[in-house]
Amino acid sequence: MGRVVDSAEQVSEQVAAREGAESHLARALQELGFDGDPEMESTPERVAAFLRSFQARGPEPEAELLPTRSADLIVIRDLPYYSLCAHHLLPFFGRATIAVRPAGEITGFGWFPRILEHYARQPQLQERLAQQVAEVVHGRLGAHAVGVRLTARQMCVEMRGARSAGEFELTARRGSPDAELDRALR
Repeated sequence: MGRVVDSAEQVSEQVAAREGAESHLARALQELGFDGDPEMESTPERVAAFLRSFQARGPEPEAELLPTRSADLIVIRDLPYYSLCAHHLLPFFGRATIAVRPAGEITGFGWFPRILEHYARQPQLQERLAQQVAEVVHGRLGAHAVGVRLTARQMCVEMRGARSAGEFELTARRGSPDAELDRALR
């Protein structure tokens, strides 16, 4: 019986937190002069729900490790990702290439987009995202070498500050030097 009460209390706390966030957003929008537009009546609720979707998502996806005798390079290209700039809460989005030189174990290809999504779905920096993905792929697979290349459009650059469009590219590497892997990331 105590467990149901705890669950009800947690739900009540979550509702209060959600309503508090929505109220604060409504007040902030009003203070910034974004009030009086009937199209924006439910904007605080929508913005709060959107930002909540970038909160912690639980544990990292598990990699089912499979033995392999192959040391041939594995390259997964053009994985789409979407994230929010941790500095401005504006989107950045692009494509990822992940290259892996196995060292006795591999995992199913579906794990790579799931691990990318896991780390992208939070306020983030493009360089930190590349580093985190490279580190987890290298650590989980025990690979000889790993490279992660991210290209992205950064809305914080395009919509404010420089107000200039362009693609930003970052590469993170872990493990042993590997010329073939480096060429695959270009």
